[in-house]
Amino acid sequence: MKKFYLFVFMFSGFIDLCNANAQSGKRYIITFIAEIPLMIESGIYSRELSAKESFITVSGRLRIALAPRGKMVQSDHLFQTGNPLKKERIAQIEYRYFINQSAVSKWQNLHYKDQERNAFPHSGLLIDTVLRIAEKLTIQFRFKTKTSIIQQHIFNRPQLMPIVGAYRCKQLYNSVDNHHTAKAVASGKDIIPGFNSLQTTSINVTPGKYPEFLINKRSLNKDSCIFYRVKNVKDRNHSDWILTGHLIALPQIKAGQQYQLDIKYAGADIHSSYHVIALPFWYQTSIAKSLILASSVTTLLGATYSLYQLRLRKERQKLKQALSQLKTVQSQLNPHFVFNALNSIEGLITNKENRKANEYLSSFADIMRATLKNSGHLLISLSQEIDILEKYIRIEQLRFEFQYNIIIDPALNLQAIEFPPMLLQPSVENAVKHGVAGMGNAGNIIIVIGRRGNSLEIDIQDNGKRFYPSDKQKSGYGILFTKERIAYLKKLYKKEKITYNLVHADSGTSVRFFFKNWLV
Repeated sequence: MKKFYLFVFMFSGFIDLCNANAQSGKRYIITFIAEIPLMIESGIYSRELSAKESFITVSGRLRIALAPRGKMVQSDHLFQTGNPLKKERIAQIEYRYFINQSAVSKWQNLHYKDQERNAFPHSGLLIDTVLRIAEKLTIQFRFKTKTSIIQQHIFNRPQLMPIVGAYRCKQLYNSVDNHHTAKAVASGKDIIPGFNSLQTTSINVTPGKYPEFLINKRSLNKDSCIFYRVKNVKDRNHSDWILTGHLIALPQIKAGQQYQLDIKYAGADIHSSYHVIALPFWYQTSIAKSLILASSVTTLLGATYSLYQLRLRKERQKLKQALSQLKTVQSQLNPHFVFNALNSIEGLITNKENRKANEYLSSFADIMRATLKNSGHLLISLSQEIDILEKYIRIEQLRFEFQYNIIIDPALNLQAIEFPPMLLQPSVENAVKHGVAGMGNAGNIIIVIGRRGNSLEIDIQDNGKRFYPSDKQKSGYGILFTKERIAYLKKLYKKEKITYNLVHADSGTSVRFFFKNWLV
């Protein structure tokens, strides 16, 4: 099988006929004289071949048609790769094409449309498509009676973007150097004198100057095929695309501003971007502005700081006062507890229950020692609080033979949880004296300690039917002390809100303590 690949070279003395449409910079027509002569309509394209001898187009639109016979071909370039077949043999040939590895068409007949011979690209139009970035189109030809490929062309659209290779900064009153403009489109790797190599995508421009950029040269069919646009970083809209050559000058930039320069090839969908920082004059610098504002800012900050310190002192004073009041209320709780306990002991002695009175007195002494030990602490561990509470319940069982149960969530680490001392005792005391007292074994007190998320929840329930001779007893000293302590605790712990709720019902009384975010 004899296989031909597109081998494009400049024919010595090749025909370079440029029509008006081609010179408009949008569409170009290339004639391939091969066994099967073709006409290609493309945007900007590369004159050089890749390693696989493929045609490289920068823009995506691509149309391929049979070249007309027996007339002068008007096109931008003429590439000769072989001798054309006779017109009669064209009818014996078929073609197909595919993009990347996916077939787009089956084998199709190849023929001219005589009535449209002079109207490119309708004269024998084979392909009219748009190549996306990194796509490759392959067109193949063969005789209908054979399977071997007689001619094949490959069209690539790589991701090509203009690259700035060098730059310089000029005074605003200087004009564009025509010599450099000419050299910008000339081949060569040397940097033009006066220009600096650009290795990054960002440059700084000194105040009172503007930048000029040299675009790296590519072997494209047209030198003036680069578009650029500029926008101030603070603005939302870009300027319009402007056609230029390989030298870009930006005299419009202003000191103290930042700009984005976008450049692309004609017909391309993608562009490269560069960040241009026009450095400010001294009076535009942050230091100068800071010096101007320094005195007023210092005064403002000083006043703000003084107000902040005053507010902070007041807040500390409030917290100190709340802490002092909390300790006062907490200290008042101990005499109240002692008074009630002594009344209980007196009742046992009056009833000549000396054994129970001694046992009550011994346990009461343990509770008092623990209470005195914790009197200087704002918080103790929850395990200590439960231990004291349980001792108190047991000594009350000496007088009133009720039942009790303490249910604790096993996920709680009682030793690690801090808790206000003797906060639960007044509520339990009310549950005993105003609830289950006189019920004997039928009386029952249940204390449930659990968690809800990061919050601690404690319920104290009794099944007694409370009787209060007066409204004053409904809010006795124990309840008043509890509410006062919670009010002062709220001032100290603003993030950990504490609520206290007392509910009376025919079936009994429930007291609920809720400590929000207490377990964080």
